[in-house]
Amino acid sequence: MKRWRLFLVLFLATLLIPLGAAAQKDTLVVALVSHAPTIDPHFHFERVGILVNINMFDSLLHKNKRLEYEPSLATSWKALNDTTWEFKLRKGVKFHNGEVMTAEDVKFSFDRVLDPAKKSPQYGNIRAIKEVRIVDPETIHLITDRPFPLLLERMVFFPIVPKKHVEKVGDQVFGISQPVGTGPWKFVEWKRDQHIKLEAFDGHWRGRPAFKHLIIRAVPEVSTQVAELKTGGVDLIRNVSSDLVPDLKAHPQTYVSTAPILRTHYIEFDMRHPPFDKKLVRQAANYAVDKQTIIQKLMAGLGRQVATTVHPAAFGHDPSVTPYPYDPKKARELLAQAGYPNGVDVTIHSAFVEFRPVFEAICQMLTEVGIRATPKPWDPGPAYNKFLQGEGKATHGYYGSWGYYSVFDADAILHPLYHTEPGGWIGKWYTRIEGLDGMIDEARSTVDQAKRKRIYAQIQRYIKEEAPNIFLFHQFDTLGVSKKVEYEARGDEWLWLFDAKPKR
Repeated sequence: MKRWRLFLVLFLATLLIPLGAAAQKDTLVVALVSHAPTIDPHFHFERVGILVNINMFDSLLHKNKRLEYEPSLATSWKALNDTTWEFKLRKGVKFHNGEVMTAEDVKFSFDRVLDPAKKSPQYGNIRAIKEVRIVDPETIHLITDRPFPLLLERMVFFPIVPKKHVEKVGDQVFGISQPVGTGPWKFVEWKRDQHIKLEAFDGHWRGRPAFKHLIIRAVPEVSTQVAELKTGGVDLIRNVSSDLVPDLKAHPQTYVSTAPILRTHYIEFDMRHPPFDKKLVRQAANYAVDKQTIIQKLMAGLGRQVATTVHPAAFGHDPSVTPYPYDPKKARELLAQAGYPNGVDVTIHSAFVEFRPVFEAICQMLTEVGIRATPKPWDPGPAYNKFLQGEGKATHGYYGSWGYYSVFDADAILHPLYHTEPGGWIGKWYTRIEGLDGMIDEARSTVDQAKRKRIYAQIQRYIKEEAPNIFLFHQFDTLGVSKKVEYEARGDEWLWLFDAKPKR
């Protein structure tokens, strides 16, 4: 009898082992430092939220791994004139709730973001659109108030939502417990600051994703992310710090995938108040920071210094504008000329969990020349949003980065960082440079690319001189990935997990 029981136990164990492995193979777990405040793609602008949204919601256009435009909810598109674009819509696309997507849903999505009463953070991206006209059930026209050269780029991340469903449940419920899109995965559950559970959408027009279950966990501590990656608790992490890259490359269960991306780092100054209301102090801060040492020592060389915030891969970049060199002596001289011979005390904030050592090193370098900088970390989610949506008075400056919304154009960083209208998310609080708003508006209001390049070159020379930031570097996307999963980092910083496959 004992032998029979032992045989039965062993037999059941052989059945359970492949079942457990299969269950793991069917689930992809991603760790992000936080979740966005809402799953509604039209009411936040956080990268951690965008990475969730792109897998739940489709836009009119898509970009492949080579960053070329591809059809998505629109099968074709063309400019009819300088202010009118025509898009042909894909037939038979279904939302996760079974409704068929129509031109009404597309128009509703745009009108929703453009409605001033909604106060959508995405407004600044598409504010040039003055009308969405339904031509027939499969054709829409996007009509802009002036030529808008960024329109196609903005269509790569502009998720379409279902009109009837949103109107029925309301914006708040839609963003918290009943989000519905047309993307590869559909919503199952959100436990705030714990996990978002998604499930493959069998009715997706691209076909079914390779993984049935997608879980996005909120794991604030990088050390915890790494430990879980090694032990199988998660399959993919972002922004692996340089000191951990060799370890993950050597580990038998993990590998590292990198790609240069648009994300550009900076210290943004509050130009409304002392001491950064003085140009000489802002210039001194730029001379004070040894960007090359930070890149090599703290980022394992996975970054490149920038002359301004305009990335070399972005349209409009002017290579003739050179970076501030590291010159602490010059920094001290400028600080004294500005009226601070004995230095000055400032507070700098940051919600950048993954780059906290970089933040602390920058503050130390500033302190060494007399800009005595106290680093104050924010929580990565609520505190950062409160700063951006409040009055921006929390600090003399903040350390952050901007990912351009993955739009390869200078406007995608110039407008949010420097423009003082509501669409300029940082500029409206911090930046005060005479004439800069008009220059940004002029460059985004013509399809004459040669003219746009000339304006952007002027802007880069102007902002280098005025120094509204410490201009730092652009980074690489550095992913830690389980060897159970096949996935490569993309140049647009997306986690397009439809491309992820279980390792065979």
